[in-house]
Amino acid sequence: MHPIPSAALRRAAAFACLLACGAATPLQAQQQPAKPPAAARPAATTPPAPAAPAAAASARGFGSARGPLLTRDELRACFSQEDDLKKRLEAQEAARGPLEQEKKAIGDEQALMRAERAKLDGGELATGVAAFSERNKAFNERRVRWETRVKAYNDAGRDASPQDRDELNAERVALEKEQAALEAERKRLVGLQEAHKDLVQAFNAKIRALDARVAEWNKRNGAYNEANASIESDRLAWASSCGNRRYREEDEMAIRAGK
Repeated sequence: MHPIPSAALRRAAAFACLLACGAATPLQAQQQPAKPPAAARPAATTPPAPAAPAAAASARGFGSARGPLLTRDELRACFSQEDDLKKRLEAQEAARGPLEQEKKAIGDEQALMRAERAKLDGGELATGVAAFSERNKAFNERRVRWETRVKAYNDAGRDASPQDRDELNAERVALEKEQAALEAERKRLVGLQEAHKDLVQAFNAKIRALDARVAEWNKRNGAYNEANASIESDRLAWASSCGNRRYREEDEMAIRAGK
Protein backbone atom coordinates (compact mmCIF):
# COMPACT_ATOMS: atom_id res chain seq x y z
CA MET A 1 0.00 0.00 0.00
CA HIS A 2 1.30 3.41 -0.91
CA PRO A 3 2.03 5.83 1.93
CA ILE A 4 -0.90 8.11 2.88
CA PRO A 5 -0.05 11.68 3.96
CA SER A 6 -0.87 12.29 7.60
CA ALA A 7 -3.44 14.89 8.62
CA ALA A 8 -0.84 17.07 10.35
CA LEU A 9 1.38 17.20 7.31
CA ARG A 10 -1.52 18.02 5.02
CA ARG A 11 -2.07 21.06 7.19
CA ALA A 12 1.61 21.90 7.10
CA ALA A 13 1.65 21.65 3.33
CA ALA A 14 -0.44 24.81 3.16
CA PHE A 15 2.75 26.73 3.81
CA ALA A 16 5.37 26.77 1.09
CA CYS A 17 8.05 26.82 3.77
CA LEU A 18 7.06 23.40 5.21
CA LEU A 19 7.53 20.00 3.56
CA ALA A 20 4.76 17.37 3.50
CA CYS A 21 5.70 13.81 4.53
CA GLY A 22 3.67 10.61 4.19
CA ALA A 23 2.74 7.78 6.54
CA ALA A 24 1.45 4.45 5.28
CA THR A 25 -1.60 2.78 6.77
CA PRO A 26 -0.95 -0.83 7.80
CA LEU A 27 -2.81 -3.61 6.09
CA GLN A 28 -5.30 -5.69 7.99
CA ALA A 29 -4.59 -9.34 8.65
CA GLN A 30 -7.14 -11.65 7.08
CA GLN A 31 -9.36 -14.14 8.85
CA GLN A 32 -7.97 -16.37 11.52
CA PRO A 33 -7.04 -19.90 10.45
CA ALA A 34 -9.95 -22.27 10.21
CA LYS A 35 -10.05 -25.14 12.66
CA PRO A 36 -9.19 -28.44 10.99
CA PRO A 37 -12.04 -30.91 10.46
CA ALA A 38 -12.93 -33.47 13.07
CA ALA A 39 -11.28 -36.87 13.28
CA ALA A 40 -11.14 -38.71 9.98
CA ARG A 41 -12.72 -41.92 11.22
CA PRO A 42 -16.47 -41.20 11.32
CA ALA A 43 -17.57 -43.60 14.07
CA ALA A 44 -16.60 -46.48 16.29
CA THR A 45 -16.85 -49.96 14.84
CA THR A 46 -20.12 -51.81 15.32
CA PRO A 47 -20.35 -55.33 16.72
CA PRO A 48 -20.96 -58.17 14.26
CA ALA A 49 -24.58 -58.82 13.45
CA PRO A 50 -26.16 -61.82 15.17
CA ALA A 51 -26.71 -65.05 13.27
CA ALA A 52 -24.10 -64.14 10.66
CA PRO A 53 -22.88 -66.95 8.44
CA ALA A 54 -19.70 -68.70 9.52
CA ALA A 55 -17.58 -67.04 6.83
CA ALA A 56 -18.56 -63.62 8.15
CA ALA A 57 -18.79 -64.42 11.85
CA SER A 58 -15.62 -62.45 12.56
CA ALA A 59 -16.60 -59.51 10.34
CA ARG A 60 -16.17 -55.99 11.64
CA GLY A 61 -16.91 -52.68 10.01
CA PHE A 62 -16.38 -48.93 9.72
CA GLY A 63 -19.18 -46.60 10.68
CA SER A 64 -22.63 -48.02 10.03
CA ALA A 65 -21.05 -51.06 8.32
CA ARG A 66 -23.98 -51.66 6.00
CA GLY A 67 -22.00 -51.70 2.78
CA PRO A 68 -20.55 -54.67 0.96
CA LEU A 69 -17.67 -56.62 2.47
CA LEU A 70 -14.22 -55.19 1.77
CA THR A 71 -11.55 -57.32 0.19
CA ARG A 72 -8.22 -57.47 1.96
CA ASP A 73 -6.63 -55.13 -0.57
CA GLU A 74 -9.50 -52.66 -0.21
CA LEU A 75 -9.26 -52.88 3.57
CA ARG A 76 -5.50 -52.27 3.41
CA ALA A 77 -6.14 -49.17 1.28
CA CYS A 78 -8.81 -47.95 3.76
CA PHE A 79 -6.46 -48.37 6.73
CA SER A 80 -3.66 -46.59 4.85
CA GLN A 81 -5.94 -43.69 3.91
CA GLU A 82 -7.23 -43.46 7.48
CA ASP A 83 -3.70 -43.34 8.92
CA ASP A 84 -2.72 -40.68 6.38
CA LEU A 85 -5.74 -38.56 7.28
CA LYS A 86 -4.93 -38.78 10.99
CA LYS A 87 -1.33 -37.68 10.38
CA ARG A 88 -2.46 -34.76 8.24
CA LEU A 89 -4.98 -33.71 10.87
CA GLU A 90 -2.29 -33.81 13.56
CA ALA A 91 0.00 -31.67 11.39
CA GLN A 92 -2.81 -29.17 10.81
CA GLU A 93 -3.58 -28.94 14.50
CA ALA A 94 0.12 -28.36 15.24
CA ALA A 95 0.29 -25.58 12.62
CA ARG A 96 -2.86 -23.82 13.84
CA GLY A 97 -1.40 -22.59 17.15
CA PRO A 98 1.60 -20.74 15.65
CA LEU A 99 -0.65 -19.10 13.05
CA GLU A 100 -2.99 -17.78 15.73
CA GLN A 101 -0.06 -16.59 17.87
CA GLU A 102 1.46 -14.75 14.90
CA LYS A 103 -1.92 -13.18 14.09
CA LYS A 104 -2.16 -11.85 17.65
CA ALA A 105 1.41 -10.53 17.51
CA ILE A 106 0.62 -8.75 14.23
CA GLY A 107 -2.52 -7.24 15.75
CA ASP A 108 -0.52 -5.99 18.74
CA GLU A 109 2.07 -4.39 16.46
CA GLN A 110 -0.64 -2.77 14.34
CA ALA A 111 -2.08 -1.23 17.51
CA LEU A 112 1.37 0.17 18.36
CA MET A 113 1.67 1.61 14.86
CA ARG A 114 -1.72 3.31 15.17
CA ALA A 115 -0.65 4.85 18.48
CA GLU A 116 2.66 5.99 16.96
CA ARG A 117 0.91 7.52 13.98
CA ALA A 118 -1.48 9.37 16.31
CA LYS A 119 1.56 10.92 17.99
CA LEU A 120 3.02 11.92 14.63
CA ASP A 121 -0.28 13.49 13.55
CA GLY A 122 -1.01 15.26 16.81
CA GLY A 123 2.39 16.26 18.21
CA GLU A 124 4.04 19.62 18.71
CA LEU A 125 4.42 20.16 14.97
CA ALA A 126 0.71 19.68 14.31
CA THR A 127 -0.41 22.02 17.08
CA GLY A 128 2.31 24.50 16.17
CA VAL A 129 1.30 24.61 12.51
CA ALA A 130 -2.37 25.04 13.40
CA ALA A 131 -1.58 27.90 15.78
CA PHE A 132 0.78 29.51 13.24
CA SER A 133 -1.92 29.35 10.57
CA GLU A 134 -4.46 31.14 12.76
CA ARG A 135 -1.94 33.71 13.92
CA ASN A 136 -0.73 34.39 10.39
CA LYS A 137 -4.32 34.78 9.16
CA ALA A 138 -5.07 37.30 11.92
CA PHE A 139 -1.87 39.20 11.09
CA ASN A 140 -2.78 39.48 7.41
CA GLU A 141 -6.28 40.71 8.22
CA ARG A 142 -4.83 43.28 10.63
CA ARG A 143 -2.31 44.42 8.02
CA VAL A 144 -5.04 44.86 5.38
CA ARG A 145 -7.09 47.00 7.79
CA TRP A 146 -3.99 49.13 8.55
CA GLU A 147 -3.25 49.62 4.85
CA THR A 148 -6.86 50.70 4.26
CA ARG A 149 -6.57 53.27 7.05
CA VAL A 150 -3.22 54.49 5.67
CA LYS A 151 -4.79 55.04 2.26
CA ALA A 152 -7.70 56.96 3.79
CA TYR A 153 -5.24 59.09 5.79
CA ASN A 154 -3.19 59.90 2.72
CA ASP A 155 -6.31 60.68 0.68
CA ALA A 156 -7.43 63.14 3.38
CA GLY A 157 -4.36 65.31 2.73
CA ARG A 158 -4.43 68.48 4.85
CA ASP A 159 -7.60 67.28 6.56
CA ALA A 160 -5.81 64.29 8.04
CA SER A 161 -5.76 64.20 11.82
CA PRO A 162 -2.40 64.17 13.67
CA GLN A 163 -3.98 61.71 16.09
CA ASP A 164 -4.72 59.33 13.20
CA ARG A 165 -1.11 59.68 12.06
CA ASP A 166 0.19 58.76 15.52
CA GLU A 167 -2.16 55.77 15.75
CA LEU A 168 -1.14 54.55 12.30
CA ASN A 169 2.54 54.82 13.18
CA ALA A 170 1.98 52.94 16.44
CA GLU A 171 0.06 50.22 14.56
CA ARG A 172 2.88 50.00 12.02
CA VAL A 173 5.40 49.35 14.82
CA ALA A 174 3.13 46.69 16.31
CA LEU A 175 2.72 45.02 12.91
CA GLU A 176 6.46 44.95 12.33
CA LYS A 177 6.95 43.38 15.75
CA GLU A 178 4.29 40.72 15.03
CA GLN A 179 5.81 40.03 11.62
CA ALA A 180 9.22 39.43 13.20
CA ALA A 181 7.67 37.07 15.75
CA LEU A 182 5.88 35.17 13.00
CA GLU A 183 9.11 34.78 11.05
CA ALA A 184 10.85 33.40 14.14
CA GLU A 185 7.98 30.94 14.66
CA ARG A 186 8.13 29.90 11.01
CA LYS A 187 11.82 29.08 11.32
CA ARG A 188 11.13 27.05 14.49
CA LEU A 189 8.43 25.06 12.69
CA VAL A 190 10.74 24.39 9.75
CA GLY A 191 13.26 22.90 12.20
CA LEU A 192 10.54 20.74 13.75
CA GLN A 193 9.45 19.69 10.27
CA GLU A 194 12.92 18.38 9.44
CA ALA A 195 13.02 16.29 12.61
CA HIS A 196 9.44 15.16 12.00
CA LYS A 197 10.36 14.07 8.48
CA ASP A 198 12.97 11.70 9.87
CA LEU A 199 10.42 10.27 12.30
CA VAL A 200 7.91 9.73 9.49
CA GLN A 201 10.51 8.00 7.32
CA ALA A 202 11.36 5.64 10.19
CA PHE A 203 7.64 5.04 10.77
CA ASN A 204 7.08 4.22 7.09
CA ALA A 205 9.97 1.73 7.17
CA LYS A 206 8.32 -0.06 10.09
CA ILE A 207 4.98 -0.06 8.27
CA ARG A 208 6.57 -1.62 5.17
CA ALA A 209 8.10 -4.36 7.31
CA LEU A 210 4.73 -4.95 8.98
CA ASP A 211 2.98 -5.08 5.60
CA ALA A 212 5.44 -7.75 4.46
CA ARG A 213 4.79 -9.69 7.67
CA VAL A 214 1.02 -9.51 7.10
CA ALA A 215 1.41 -10.66 3.48
CA GLU A 216 3.54 -13.61 4.60
CA TRP A 217 0.95 -14.55 7.26
CA ASN A 218 -1.87 -14.33 4.72
CA LYS A 219 0.05 -16.63 2.41
CA ARG A 220 0.62 -19.20 5.18
CA ASN A 221 -2.98 -18.90 6.31
CA GLY A 222 -4.22 -19.45 2.76
CA ALA A 223 -2.10 -22.58 2.42
CA TYR A 224 -3.38 -23.80 5.79
CA ASN A 225 -7.01 -23.34 4.78
CA GLU A 226 -6.39 -25.03 1.43
CA ALA A 227 -4.89 -27.99 3.29
CA ASN A 228 -7.97 -28.07 5.52
CA ALA A 229 -10.23 -28.17 2.47
CA SER A 230 -8.13 -30.95 0.94
CA ILE A 231 -8.30 -33.01 4.15
CA GLU A 232 -12.06 -32.58 4.35
CA SER A 233 -12.45 -33.61 0.73
CA ASP A 234 -10.33 -36.71 1.30
CA ARG A 235 -12.20 -37.49 4.52
CA LEU A 236 -15.53 -37.40 2.70
CA ALA A 237 -14.10 -39.63 -0.03
CA TRP A 238 -12.86 -42.07 2.64
CA ALA A 239 -16.26 -42.04 4.34
CA SER A 240 -17.90 -42.82 1.00
CA SER A 241 -15.60 -45.69 0.04
CA CYS A 242 -14.75 -47.10 3.51
CA GLY A 243 -16.98 -45.55 6.15
CA ASN A 244 -19.97 -47.89 5.78
CA ARG A 245 -18.14 -51.05 4.76
CA ARG A 246 -17.65 -54.33 6.64
CA TYR A 247 -14.43 -56.34 6.69
CA ARG A 248 -13.14 -59.63 8.04
CA GLU A 249 -11.32 -59.47 11.34
CA GLU A 250 -8.76 -61.99 10.12
CA ASP A 251 -7.98 -59.67 7.20
CA GLU A 252 -7.35 -56.83 9.66
CA MET A 253 -5.05 -59.03 11.76
CA ALA A 254 -3.16 -60.13 8.66
CA ILE A 255 -2.73 -56.51 7.52
CA ARG A 256 -1.54 -55.43 10.97
CA ALA A 257 0.96 -58.29 10.82
CA GLY A 258 2.33 -56.97 7.55
CA LYS A 259 0.75 -59.58 5.28
